[in-house]
Amino acid sequence: MALPQREEFDLEGAADYLGCSVGDVIYYLDKGLLRLAVSTDHLWELYAVLFADLSSELQEELKSFYNPDGIDLIRIKISGSVNTIEPFPSSIYITHFQRNKVKDTVHELGEPIWIFQDLEGEELTIWTDKSPRAVWLYEEDGQITGTYLAKEELDRFSGRSVEQDTKPKPVFAVPPEKPNEQSWIIVKYANQFYEEFGEIPKPKAFAKYLEEHAKGEGFRIRSDEEVRNPDTKPSERYKYDLNDYGMSERSLGRALREYQIKDETTN
Repeated sequence: MALPQREEFDLEGAADYLGCSVGDVIYYLDKGLLRLAVSTDHLWELYAVLFADLSSELQEELKSFYNPDGIDLIRIKISGSVNTIEPFPSSIYITHFQRNKVKDTVHELGEPIWIFQDLEGEELTIWTDKSPRAVWLYEEDGQITGTYLAKEELDRFSGRSVEQDTKPKPVFAVPPEKPNEQSWIIVKYANQFYEEFGEIPKPKAFAKYLEEHAKGEGFRIRSDEEVRNPDTKPSERYKYDLNDYGMSERSLGRALREYQIKDETTN
């Protein structure tokens, strides 16, 4: 009897599917090359909405939360009609930054996640009736409960997925030979910026774009007061904070130039 193909894998199953070791899978997760999917089997009466489709007021409110509880979320209400994602995604993903946050949490109930990603990396939110829904995740025995490695994510990572769009997306940047987390994030959003606007990202405009799109990856712009405060640690006196990695506008511009694809006409 032919069994249906599995859609969800643990570490061992993912390693078998990719043809690598469990250690390799953990390495890819630690580097942010693979994302964990969140199980929604236990959630009911849910619908999903792209974060970008929410009002600017709702976006700001959702991003301003720090470790909210259920009551905080119930107080938020979505008004009017919204474009829901149909069908409801079979897998929703947490970012590398969120995974680290869950692994480092000391909260007894775990770490709430209320902004997720779809397969393509677009931010999305899940809702019950008119209020946003969070999922509380915690680590147990080295695993984050309620998560798995989705087949579609493994296919995306390994290049097995069939590209539906025959027209290749414009690419501006590639990571260095020995990439770190910061370079992967900069390259990802530099290419996204380039595809969206059709122009080379300038550091200041790109920083604003990162603040808008990469908060879930741990990016933020420090205020002038924070930077100039004499009590601020030297490592935190940089204008841009990329998941605790400080960058100035000059260093961000240098990274963009370094990762930009060079063609034969580039000097």
